[in-house]
Amino acid sequence: MSYLPGDNDLILEELGIKSTEELFSSIPKGVLKNPGAIGNPLSHRQIKEEIERIKNKNFDGISFSGYGLYAHYIPDVVDHLASLRNFLTSYTPYQPEAAQGTLQALFEYQSLMSSLTSMDVVNASLYDGATAMIEAIRMGLRSKPAKSGEKNIILLSEGIHPSIMNVLNTYFSESILIDLNVEFIKIPLNRETGETEWNRYSQSQAPAQLVFQNPNYLGIIEQSSKNIKKQYPESEVLYGTLEALSLTVMPSPSAYDADIIWGDAQSFGIGVSMGGPTLGFIGCKSAYMRQLPGRIIGKTSGMDSFNDTSNCFVITLATREQHIRREKATSNICSNQSLMALRAAIYMASMGWQGMQSVMVESIEHNIFFQEKLSEKGIQLLFPQGAHLNETSWICNDPESLFYKAKEKNIFPGVLTSYQNQQIIITAFTELHKRNDIEQLLSIIDQQK
Repeated sequence: MSYLPGDNDLILEELGIKSTEELFSSIPKGVLKNPGAIGNPLSHRQIKEEIERIKNKNFDGISFSGYGLYAHYIPDVVDHLASLRNFLTSYTPYQPEAAQGTLQALFEYQSLMSSLTSMDVVNASLYDGATAMIEAIRMGLRSKPAKSGEKNIILLSEGIHPSIMNVLNTYFSESILIDLNVEFIKIPLNRETGETEWNRYSQSQAPAQLVFQNPNYLGIIEQSSKNIKKQYPESEVLYGTLEALSLTVMPSPSAYDADIIWGDAQSFGIGVSMGGPTLGFIGCKSAYMRQLPGRIIGKTSGMDSFNDTSNCFVITLATREQHIRREKATSNICSNQSLMALRAAIYMASMGWQGMQSVMVESIEHNIFFQEKLSEKGIQLLFPQGAHLNETSWICNDPESLFYKAKEKNIFPGVLTSYQNQQIIITAFTELHKRNDIEQLLSIIDQQK
């Protein structure tokens, strides 16, 4: 470490350690002793062979995992257009006059997403679904602060994805909760239907926000949540989804009286890619527009070099730290994810509403077939009376044996987790699955009975 004289001691004192070596004490000693053990030099051919050997270790069979990330068919036009050097850049278009193509693409993305979500405006954009939910909560807190002497009570459905809840707990530390005067209360799911039981909230003070995910992470459609605004008319409704294609087949968020919608649009032309990157988004009613993080792109008219009037695109609203003073920024954790938003726009434009809807319908039909066969085999669903979309949570008594048998057939049955002390598997379906794939999985399940 080499800084100005005296800096080292100040840094070590601030960190509460005595030496630079202590700073790296968590790293195994063997790594520090031989950090450059990368083998002998290889020729270009040998490097390609080594990469191929490593690549062949990856699972390349039939996967039924979903759990917030869904493998859909991506039209070739998405990769082709998104790879154009005009778009494929790390630079944010701070100079609108030099980035009209990018700004128009983001404008089209916002327009398509606004239509899809039934919201007045959608931003462009955020990291992922987790940061989108946190930003949606913060938007609501800024828009409607608690009354004097009251707390901001926020009801969180138990159906929100666990990984998102982990991010929430990390971000809203104890000190931030105190500073914002916020209290989170988790609302459980009904044991039969799997839907959020909002009536379990018993305090007299009306909650500030009602936050849920639809379908929830266990695959259940939150039908009863359509009526929560009647139950809590003063509360803000924050509707979330991690499978954005569901918006083409289910009642719109407006039917749920949603004030803000948050979610992840990974399904729109973005590969699973070992977990990322994905695309977070927020949409809202116009009353919340100035609280949106990220940017809003607008269309106006201007004079070109020949003095002719033409359409042009501008950054209409930008409340990120990069644009305004930090203390006035609506967000300090968001990014615009322009390339991912571009991919989503190309996907939506190329597939069209009916194309996206057919993808979701096919996924649902696969799930219905799978559930019917599970029922015939006497295998219990986690929520026997629940309305499912494209994922099913079912109880597995011997998951170790199941996954071992499935591996032999080069099949991944789904995501293994636990709920209410029961071992369950969440099996997801997309249009990429074939009936034969599902029958192979069912035959493996049949062997475990």
